[in-house]
Amino acid sequence: MMTDAIALIYIGSFLSLKFFIFITKPAGATSDTEKPMSTDEGWKMPLYATITLVGLFLLFKYIGKQYVNYLLVVYFAFLGVGAIKFWIDNLLGNMRFLDSLKAVQLLYIKYFDFRLSLYDLFAYIAAIPIIGIYVVFKDWLSNNIIGAAFCLFGFENLYVGKFTTAFLMLGLFFAYDIYFVFGTSIMVTLATGIEGPIKLVFPRVVDPRSSMLGLGDILVPGLLITICLRFDLILYLRKQMEETKQTLVQVYEGIPHNFPKVYFTSCFICYIIGLIITITVGVVFNAAQPALLYLVPLTVIPVCIVALIRGEIRKLFAFDEEQEGNELKKLLAKQLCSYQLKASLS
Repeated sequence: MMTDAIALIYIGSFLSLKFFIFITKPAGATSDTEKPMSTDEGWKMPLYATITLVGLFLLFKYIGKQYVNYLLVVYFAFLGVGAIKFWIDNLLGNMRFLDSLKAVQLLYIKYFDFRLSLYDLFAYIAAIPIIGIYVVFKDWLSNNIIGAAFCLFGFENLYVGKFTTAFLMLGLFFAYDIYFVFGTSIMVTLATGIEGPIKLVFPRVVDPRSSMLGLGDILVPGLLITICLRFDLILYLRKQMEETKQTLVQVYEGIPHNFPKVYFTSCFICYIIGLIITITVGVVFNAAQPALLYLVPLTVIPVCIVALIRGEIRKLFAFDEEQEGNELKKLLAKQLCSYQLKASLS
């Protein structure tokens, strides 16, 4: 369980670096999916989670768990096909021999901007067996594959552009998790009653009950860890340009895989410690634990301590990834104009 969560966050953090493509895009070329989560969206996420949680609990109570689960299985089956297809794209999408399949367009719905190529059709078909196994057998392995696909899809398509937004969101989820686990029976009822890949499940050898970790306990702190990695990268870019007098393009193209990751490493290690504490407390007390009770303080506090030690606390709280990206775009455009002028004069 712990190994899977750690692997998902590590992979997801580096996948989130794709948002750094805005550096080489002209201003205004980024799509809505490449824009960071606003502060307003940050505090609304726990609100939407609360509404969804209470709504599902009421449906369980008044309609019946069996009927609600039928609907959820169908819902997650459709989402699961899309998430797994997304990962087939990541694994195979850049292979040139598939270009001929991508060129064959079978369907285009202008209103939804939905395109279906022959390649897409084969990818969807390839995703169906995993979903079928889950729908029929409800086994833990197919559940975890689909849950992992949801997590990685989230890391690659959701991102927080400010530490202030991340801290606000994590603080609200911290209170949300504690209340719904310790204050009511809602969270435990749904976590054990919902038949859907909203959690990673691991069978125990000596206990009929399975261990489980909610996807939110991976994704929510993971969004902070991913911004730490991008913050490390931007700090490195700035420092290299100042010290070596290289252009942004030269620095960006020469970024080593082992660029300093001080914030990412400290936050990631403390997340692992938080997971160990969560699992240990759960085993000792033999009761469900609000994982974010341990994970939020053990990710937020270390990041702030590192910033204080390095004298970068103001940079941390003032950091705005979208603004930083716009400034780097302007710098890139200025450097390119300068090179073009020099080339024309020579």
